[in-house]
Amino acid sequence: MAHMRRRRSPRRLRRTSLAGLVLLLLLSLGYAFSPAKAVWSVRELSNPAKLATLGKRGANPRLNKIVYWLWEARERGLPPETTALTAQALNGVFGDRARLVAESLARNVAIADELGLYTRENRERLRHGGAAIVTQGPHAGQQAEVDHVVPVSLAPEIGNELANLELLPEELNRQKSDRVGPRELDHALALHRAGLLSTESLEMVRQAAD
Repeated sequence: MAHMRRRRSPRRLRRTSLAGLVLLLLLSLGYAFSPAKAVWSVRELSNPAKLATLGKRGANPRLNKIVYWLWEARERGLPPETTALTAQALNGVFGDRARLVAESLARNVAIADELGLYTRENRERLRHGGAAIVTQGPHAGQQAEVDHVVPVSLAPEIGNELANLELLPEELNRQKSDRVGPRELDHALALHRAGLLSTESLEMVRQAAD
């Protein structure tokens, strides 16, 4: 009947219950002295509703902050992908989108390790959303910039999508530009399957592929 409230699906109820259980677990761990603070910070920074309100490249400083908090959680015993998935659950994000975001964020931690971005000075920069300085490898001394895996010029709807952002040394970011190779095309297909990339934009990416 029209006056009756629509019931939540069992799947939606299970997801809501899972997020609630995760929250209770974090609180039981002790917010200030455990990975809970880092998880909650990643949750706030990766909230899709807030990301949707940001202007051009508005998610870039958020990624830097998240990379810092994932390091903080790891230092306290919680792997980056687990932290990211837990944060997504608290935001009510599940399925392919949550998996893509968590994999991307964990990959950025691995990149940060490889580039030597977790020095004391760099951690301070990252925590406040600033660009870290590469300290290891052939690009030492360059800034670590935030790159769009799938060029935002071809897919503006994912300009602030965390699953599409990746840290790159400045020189490599300039060289990549808006190039679309096999990796970028595969990533576009994954974003499309997750409902993050429109069919129209996917076709644009296909047309631009090498």
